[in-house]
Amino acid sequence: MKNKLSLIKNIVCFSMAFFLPIHIGISNVFLVLFFVVSTYLVITEKRFHSIKIRALYFSLIPIVLLYIFGLFFSFPIFKGIDIIGRNISFLLCPLIFSWFNNQELTKIRKSLYGGLILGSILSIIILLINNFLNYFATRPFLKFDDEIFNYYYTYNYFTSSLEIHPTYLGVYFVIALVILIRDFFGRGQINYYLKIIGIVILSAGILFLNSRMVYFLFSVAVIGAILYSAILFFRKRYYKQLLILTIVSVCGIFLSFNLISKTFIVSRFTDELAWELSDQVDTSYNNKNVVADSRIARWATVLKTISEKPIFGHGTHSEKDILAAGYKKDGLLISYKNRYDAHNIYMSFAVEFGIVGLFILLFYLLSNLWIAIKAKDLEYAFLIFAIISVGCFESYLKNNAAITFVAMFGSMLLFYNLDKNSKNKVRCKLKK
Repeated sequence: MKNKLSLIKNIVCFSMAFFLPIHIGISNVFLVLFFVVSTYLVITEKRFHSIKIRALYFSLIPIVLLYIFGLFFSFPIFKGIDIIGRNISFLLCPLIFSWFNNQELTKIRKSLYGGLILGSILSIIILLINNFLNYFATRPFLKFDDEIFNYYYTYNYFTSSLEIHPTYLGVYFVIALVILIRDFFGRGQINYYLKIIGIVILSAGILFLNSRMVYFLFSVAVIGAILYSAILFFRKRYYKQLLILTIVSVCGIFLSFNLISKTFIVSRFTDELAWELSDQVDTSYNNKNVVADSRIARWATVLKTISEKPIFGHGTHSEKDILAAGYKKDGLLISYKNRYDAHNIYMSFAVEFGIVGLFILLFYLLSNLWIAIKAKDLEYAFLIFAIISVGCFESYLKNNAAITFVAMFGSMLLFYNLDKNSKNKVRCKLKK
């Protein structure tokens, strides 16, 4: 019975990760099943004594406690009670993973990684097929031009069929890519050619996402892989392979820029980025006459709002209401009508929980990054790095697509590495 439940638990983990890049709702169903199966295992096997209390300090639980604390600063009191329900995985995932041993966590890790890779690849295939069907509906079949990378075939239009924001979807893809790259250099169980095919498909999907932050993360991953390869070749004196790698890398960069030089992708990094980083109110940021308020203009209002209650903030789930009033006062009527949030997780926490909340958020991110680096866990470190980076331009950790992903993967990797480190310390003491 125990073995069957463990197998079911791993299948549920695989399914949860598999559906993340395809359908968040279905993924959440498997997340609930994971909670049920895991809780049953904990209760029947009486594991309560084995909980890793100290490790919980570095988990997402302090953030949940912050949400509860923030309820008392909300007006009316407890208006943000529903946010606790939305973030219940921040509480349950760390608790459940704290009861699992390293062997169980290793199996869960393998299931989650496999599910995310296959789910991301299938997601991209679905999106590419839909994209090409729309593209060839207006031109002869298999006749390509630079329009394929323009407004109606990238970014929001590309991901509209799955109803997932390009940046959030892109984080899934990049993490899946990092897992494959790590497996490529290691002694993974995935076939060599399947890894290459997977990397190519993931790269193609990331290209069409046309998200600046995803491109940044993708560049860090690819450049890191190239530099790592170059160092390996140099140390082993494989100078011929090093030369080939250099030539291929330079040619690849040149051809890539040449391919997208006159497309919407470049305008996202030039005209749109320049617009976002200037004080623009009720102006157009592209040639489609889409009118909006720039991030800089909105952030000015956000900073004013933070200064009103800098210590404990305005309370849980108060951000959109408070900022809407600020936008209206400052004349940012488009932002007011759309009830935009801060589009910055650090400012978002500062609005709702003040300096206290910002400190707790930074403690979680930096402590987990330190644990990942110390454990030399590339996927874990890159996940936290992605959260830190994306959080600069998105209210990450407040969207369901990020909540379940970080709760499951972040918590699993935290306890996996802490448990692994503690076992290594025991082995070192025994050797002495």
